[in-house]
Amino acid sequence: MLTAQLIAALLLALSPRLWRLRQRYDEAALAPITDAPHANPGDESLKQQLAAWLADGAGNGATALPWAHPAAPVPLSCARAPACTASAVRHFGYRLAGYHQLDERSRLGGMAYRIGVQLRPVLWFLPRRADEPWDDAWLADVDETRLAALARWVPRRPTLIVLDNPAAGLAARVMAALDHAAQHGDHPVRLLILGDDTTKLPLAVRALKPSR
Repeated sequence: MLTAQLIAALLLALSPRLWRLRQRYDEAALAPITDAPHANPGDESLKQQLAAWLADGAGNGATALPWAHPAAPVPLSCARAPACTASAVRHFGYRLAGYHQLDERSRLGGMAYRIGVQLRPVLWFLPRRADEPWDDAWLADVDETRLAALARWVPRRPTLIVLDNPAAGLAARVMAALDHAAQHGDHPVRLLILGDDTTKLPLAVRALKPSR
């Protein structure tokens, strides 16, 4: 009887979070980094800048109560980097998303890793680990359909979006589309704009510089 009561109490405590188990990667809005296991891992200085930028204002993902929303002091932040850093950024993003964990594990180990990642959001009281994977996106071609999907998208976990060499005016449109995620999501979103034409980007966009 006591065991049944404990199980019932546990399920009741977890119930506000159980819906998160149904969340999936939104392929209409995002496109994953899938071809970077052998990308150039160089430029450690740039990767340190990326890591610091991601963490700045991201919060720790933990809440005192299961129905509370985790606080992200800076829900949306944008940065820019030169086009020449694309390979190093791709390597960084690939590992940030945890894909290397699947490459380095057996099929069974990979399944166990995926299950652990999926179950993690249910445990509301645990702070985000430094090696916890983020969702990722590498957007090279953004059409009107993807822009509309981004404007509806709500992140299921912290997310890095890389906008690769956007056409004139596109970066500002993507930034505007992500306002919905910033206002309605529980997780930080970071938009990195790769390209050399940054003349029309807002001054608030942080500049990340490669090492010389």
